[in-house]
Amino acid sequence: MMRAPRSTWFVLLLTAATCSGVATAGGHSSLAVVEGTVLEVGKQPGEGGLELVTVRLSAERPDPHELELLLAPQSVLEETGFTVQQGDRLKARIFTTDEGPAAVHKVLNLSQNSMVRLRTLRRIPLWDGSGMWQGGPGLGGQGGHHGPKHGQQGGSGPPR
Repeated sequence: MMRAPRSTWFVLLLTAATCSGVATAGGHSSLAVVEGTVLEVGKQPGEGGLELVTVRLSAERPDPHELELLLAPQSVLEETGFTVQQGDRLKARIFTTDEGPAAVHKVLNLSQNSMVRLRTLRRIPLWDGSGMWQGGPGLGGQGGHHGPKHGQQGGSGPPR
């Protein structure tokens, strides 16, 4: 019986760990994709003491349930051109949590065909302490940002 070289096993293990989409070491959290209809849009205190927009979602995937999502400050959503309202269909990649609202990594508004990435894979918000967008191109001509809106040409793509 022939055995694969150690380097092959290492690559296989590394690939399996990378492709799983779930990491717990080094500050990563487990990620999940949810999809559903917005029941309510609200606000609550969040990262850095800023008031963040929340969404109560009637999620159908991966299983039917209600879920509260933590988005970003209203100023960030406005600068990136991302809007959400009751009745919109969303698909979001979230950091799983046992309590409180789930922080959103990135979200696709299927009803309005818009997408934005709000946090890094290490849960770091893509805005500064005053609620100003720091994650990439915003609306042209505002705050020195140039180029297309985030989520258009060259964006990070919809949640998978």
